[in-house]
Amino acid sequence: MKKEPDRTESSLSETMSARIEIEELGDPARQRKITDAVGALGGVFEVKIENGAVHVSYDPLATTEKKIEQAVRSTGNTVKAAATDTKVPHPELPTSANVEQAPAENAQDGEHS
Repeated sequence: MKKEPDRTESSLSETMSARIEIEELGDPARQRKITDAVGALGGVFEVKIENGAVHVSYDPLATTEKKIEQAVRSTGNTVKAAATDTKVPHPELPTSANVEQAPAENAQDGEHS
């Protein structure tokens, strides 16, 4: 059985969410091959197929969207499109990090902070 990654091991980790659109998802046996291949990657927390796409929650320090796409392709499927987003910010992220970044976002054209 695959060991579930401990989310408390790194204070820098956050869960990422990837949505991978597949050319043709096909029958349930083919879908199972996809979920098994992606689920076997280290750092993957959840894999589900909904609305014509594979939805994956993963630790970006343990795996990448590219590796997830490669796992899908290894099952003989074609990836149409992929999108990644932060699912949940890590609760241990210091709030001062956000304050330090604010001046750069508000800087006037040509200014750098």
